[in-house]
Amino acid sequence: MSTTSTRPDSQSQHSSVHSETVRSAVNISDDEEYSTKPEFIYGGPFIKVEKPCPFLNTATPMNVQLQGTFKKSFAYYSLKERLPIILTKVIDYLSREGSKIKSANSASDEDIRGYIQYITKLKNDLVTNKKYDLLTVDTPEARKWNEWISNTENQYYFTNIWVFSECYVYRRLREGCELSKGLQNFDPFDEQKEQSFVNSLEPMCVVADKLMTMLPPSDKDKRKADFMTLLKICLWANKCDLSLSLGEQVTLNSADGSSGVKKIIDPFQIVNDLKDKLLVDDTAKISDLVVTKAEAVARAIEGNTNLKTKCSCNRLATLAGLPPCKQECCEEAKPSEEGATEGEAQQVPCPGKLTVPPTVMFDVVCDNAGYELFADLCLAHFLVSQNIVKKVRFHVKRIPWFVSDVTPRDFKYVIRSCAQASYSREVPMESKPEGEAEAAEPEGLRSVNSNNLANLGGIWRKLVDDGTFVVMCDDFWTSPHVYKDMKQHDPDLYRKLQFAVAVMFKGDLNYRKLLGERNCNPTLGFEAALQGFTPAPLIALRTVKADLVCGLPKGKWEQLNGIDDKWMEKGDYGVIQLCAKTEALRASERPCAPGGEVGDV
Repeated sequence: MSTTSTRPDSQSQHSSVHSETVRSAVNISDDEEYSTKPEFIYGGPFIKVEKPCPFLNTATPMNVQLQGTFKKSFAYYSLKERLPIILTKVIDYLSREGSKIKSANSASDEDIRGYIQYITKLKNDLVTNKKYDLLTVDTPEARKWNEWISNTENQYYFTNIWVFSECYVYRRLREGCELSKGLQNFDPFDEQKEQSFVNSLEPMCVVADKLMTMLPPSDKDKRKADFMTLLKICLWANKCDLSLSLGEQVTLNSADGSSGVKKIIDPFQIVNDLKDKLLVDDTAKISDLVVTKAEAVARAIEGNTNLKTKCSCNRLATLAGLPPCKQECCEEAKPSEEGATEGEAQQVPCPGKLTVPPTVMFDVVCDNAGYELFADLCLAHFLVSQNIVKKVRFHVKRIPWFVSDVTPRDFKYVIRSCAQASYSREVPMESKPEGEAEAAEPEGLRSVNSNNLANLGGIWRKLVDDGTFVVMCDDFWTSPHVYKDMKQHDPDLYRKLQFAVAVMFKGDLNYRKLLGERNCNPTLGFEAALQGFTPAPLIALRTVKADLVCGLPKGKWEQLNGIDDKWMEKGDYGVIQLCAKTEALRASERPCAPGGEVGDV
């Protein structure tokens, strides 16, 4: 009696006499059933059989999580083509610039060779759909990863959900540095991110000039209009995603005019030009909600007699940006007793017990470094300058992530580079179209320079120094979890977000995690798509670069799909969405976690 092979990549069935021999010859283990194997093995006899296969020649079905098993999905293309190319480019960079990397990191030839070999194996495991390897570094965060890997039902790159596999690859890329003595602080994408900043100097100069006119206190109508415009600047800045472009540099606009002189790249003109590409525009609602919520929180804080200017809880100090006392975080700080010595800090409730935020703050969950982070800083500066909020918290990645995601080092680099910027260019003024008022002929030159950009960089340094801008880098942002599971995996971060008047999530990865990596009906409302994740009012700014979306008008998805069935993969369309529903801030039953979360900027 013969045994039937159920391996999806085998092309044959053999008798029981040869079964174990063949398995031994090609080193097939029980945990490799979905990995790629040779299609023909010498030693027959073999009988062709129909076999089950994890891959389906279809797009992702409705209400199913994105994964690489659907061959007409962007997840399959990303795992099969995009990620391997990104890994190959890191290998090429290490080979090409090995001497420079060694010098900058005090690394050795052995460090470089070892990292290349590590990435080469990682790439091979990915393209052949091997089972995940456990991390070998021994840190609390790595042990969590190993627990998540062990507990996941599908432990293969293509058969698990896309976001898990993609996050796993970038976590493994970081582990290769952790295992190398000389590459502990190496960022394989650092050079690309810095070049992206340099390539975006002109649009940053244009935005800086305009922003300076938006910062002085203004009437409500102008403030709302400026707020809405800056949200759109932040949206279209999200086009500059190096992971989508496979590490190639992205510019907003490179078209030349009829004169042969390159046009000035004006992001405000781009906002106007792309208005028909904005599929959902909740900017007016966002402006109204943030202002109203901020005013309500300010009134609540003013009426709260428990919060003092110093706190006895390090965790609360981190959350509020207040100077902490030299005491350990406790489950519940007791009120100061009468007769306390002068200068002794008055104790306040543990943050787990607070029901009023410690200050009026707005949160940004960042995506890309370079121009996109610059745009986020502009919005943050506007909110503070208009006295809408007192503090802006930027949530960034602790480690290099998805090529161009912001790390604490990137945050520091962008502000420093803005302050040190030196750029100037003049081009002839463009003619106005016929029929418009004023002369049709161009007059004079239009000049763009970095004076205001440098001024902003200097101001932002001070805002970081005085705690108005705070950088946070919780491990959850580099975990594989979708956001509806945040309260389960990181309840402290969930509660931290509850203190914000609103949380703005930037980019495609955040959007995928907000929607639970689920291919929902494109007309499903944003609130319903969040599946209960409502720590605060949520804002999503995202140019569409993956095949899931929600909140579209009826018939819009079909219309766009009829024009271009790949429209969801190119970043040409965008959404600005708001979920105003929020879970009430109540006293927690859990003690707060010790320690702070502020990144070193």
